[in-house]
Amino acid sequence: MEGRGRSPHRPRAPRARSGRVAAGLVLAGALVLAWVSAAGAQDPARTATIYVHGFERSGADQHGTFGEDVGDALLDSIATLAGVAVADGNAVLPQSVAAMTHYYGDTPPSYYTPADLAELDQVTAQWGGGVPRYALIVAKYARDLMRRSGAQQVNFVSASFGSLIVRWLIEKNVGGLAGGGRIARWLSLEGLVAGSWAASRGKLVDIVDFLSPLPIDVDHMTYGWVETNLHAPRTEADHAFYAGILMGQVVSTDDGYENGALTALMRTSGEWQPNDGVQAAADALFQSVTARSLFQGMPPTLGVLHCQHLAIQQARGAWAEAATFLTQRRRVTVTMTSARVADLHEPEAWYWDWRPAEVVLESRVYSPEVEARWGIGDALCVREKEGAAAPLRRYGQDGESQSFTHVLFDDLVLAGEKELRLELHAEEIDYDWRYGVHETVQLPYYDDLGSGSIRVSTLSPGSYTFQAASWSCTLAVSIFDYAFAPPLGVVDVRPGRAALGISPNPHAASARITLEGAAAGTGSAPATLEIHDISGRMVRRIEGDALAGFRWDGRDQEGVRLLPGLYMVRLSTSRGTWSARSVLLP
Repeated sequence: MEGRGRSPHRPRAPRARSGRVAAGLVLAGALVLAWVSAAGAQDPARTATIYVHGFERSGADQHGTFGEDVGDALLDSIATLAGVAVADGNAVLPQSVAAMTHYYGDTPPSYYTPADLAELDQVTAQWGGGVPRYALIVAKYARDLMRRSGAQQVNFVSASFGSLIVRWLIEKNVGGLAGGGRIARWLSLEGLVAGSWAASRGKLVDIVDFLSPLPIDVDHMTYGWVETNLHAPRTEADHAFYAGILMGQVVSTDDGYENGALTALMRTSGEWQPNDGVQAAADALFQSVTARSLFQGMPPTLGVLHCQHLAIQQARGAWAEAATFLTQRRRVTVTMTSARVADLHEPEAWYWDWRPAEVVLESRVYSPEVEARWGIGDALCVREKEGAAAPLRRYGQDGESQSFTHVLFDDLVLAGEKELRLELHAEEIDYDWRYGVHETVQLPYYDDLGSGSIRVSTLSPGSYTFQAASWSCTLAVSIFDYAFAPPLGVVDVRPGRAALGISPNPHAASARITLEGAAAGTGSAPATLEIHDISGRMVRRIEGDALAGFRWDGRDQEGVRLLPGLYMVRLSTSRGTWSARSVLLP
C-alpha cells in the first residue's frame, strides 16, 4: 500500500493569501457557532462511544480491513457497567452504542466512497501514514457509526497512542467532527497526549521490543514531531475546539513493567520522573489549558492510579471511572488545603539535626456508590509514595502548619453518590531516591505519622478537618454540575429494580446471578439459565429457580474454564425472559 513505509511527511502548505482571509474568517466563525451550539446540548442517551486503541508493534504493516466494528475486552467491561450495547457490525444500532475499530490495516471498509479513498490516499502520501492517516480512519468510522445509530455526538475513550490520534483529530478538525460540535467527551487513559519520553530519545522500551527499523508511529510519538505539527508547547491544550469537549485524563504510576526498564533508562539519563513502565506520567496529560480551551470554564478531570501501563485493562477502578465519566454530569473536587505536623519524627540535637523533615502525604479515594452498584471496591484515585505520585512537603518545626493546594480527587461521580471515602496517610522520609532524600541508608527509611479515614459529602460543598496521630489536615470539597441532559442510566443490580443482576460484574471467579426487584411470584417458577459467548454459541446451561438465584463459576458445560471476555446471560421462566452481559476476567 502506498505510503506505508517510513518516510518523512511533506512540508506544510503555505499560508493562505490575504485575498482569502475574509472567506476563511467567515468559515471559521460558522464552525465556532456550530460548536458552541452543540457544546451545551450533550445528551448521553444520544451519544455513541468509540474506544481508540493503542500502539501495536507491527500495526503500520498489518493487512486486513480497517474502519469496521471489532470487539475488545476493555470496551466490553466499560459498556457493561454503563449499560450500553456494543456495536457488532449491524446496520442499525442504538444511539448510545459503544464501539471500537482498527485503524491499522490496508483494506477499506464497504462504506468508503471513491472520495473517501482518494482523501485517505492523499493524507497517507503527505504524511507517510501514521497519526494523520489513523485519525482520518477513526473520523470516518465515527461518521458511519453516527449514521447507523442515529447518535448526535460521539465520545472518545483513547488509550496510549490512541490519545495522540484523538488529539490530532480534534485540533485538525478531521472529518469536521470537532468543528461541527460532534465530539461530546474525550477520556484519555494513560494517553500519549504530549509525546513519548522514550521515543523522543530513540530508545523506546515498551512493546516494540527494540524492533529495527521502528515503524513511523514511533516517529510521530516524539516530542519534536508533536510540537512541530500540533501545538507548541506540546504540553498545553490551546484550541477553541477543546472548549466544546468535556475532557478527562487518567495517568498511572507503577513503573514495574519489563522490570522497570523505563525507570532504569530515565535514571541513566539523569531524568527520572513518575511513569507507568511505558511512558512518563507527565506525557499522559495536558499540563496547562488556555482560557479559550476550557469546557464550561473547567479544566480536564484527572484520575491517578497505581498500576502499570498495560495492567489498566484489568483495573476495575479504571472501568468504573470510565463508565462514570461517560454517563454522568456532577463533578466533585476534593482538595487538601493545609497540613500540620505535630511531631516531625526527626533528630533535633545540636550534634544531629536532620530537619527539615520530608513528609509525604498519601491518599486513596473510594466511591461507596460504585461499590454498592457494581461491586467494585477499588480506589478511584491513588496518590502514594510508590511511584512518587504523593506530594512531598518539608517541615522545619514540630507543630508547623503549611497552606497549599493539593487535589486528591477531581472527577465525575454517579448520580446516586452521596459521599466519598478518603484514606489518608503521612510518612516522614529518611531515604527515597525518587524524592531526592538521602539522609541515611539504614532501615527503616520511613517513619509513620499516622493514618485514618474520612468521608466527605458529594451533595454540597464544604470543608473538613482530618486528625491522625502526628499530623492533621484540612480538606475543601467543591461541586460543579455540567449543563448536560440527564445522566445516562448506568447498570444497577441492587434490589428494587426489575432486572437480571450479576454480582460482581466483571468477575474473575464465580458470580451470583439473580432476578432483582421482580414482582411477587415472578421468580418462583422453574428457570433456565443460559450462558452464550459473543458468537452466540451456548457454553453453559443451568436449571434452577429464579427466586433462589444461580451461581456461575466461569466454566463451560464440561467444567472447563472459559476464556476471558464478554458473555451473554439469559434467564428464562414461564413468565418471561431476562438478559444481561457478564465480563469474565482472566
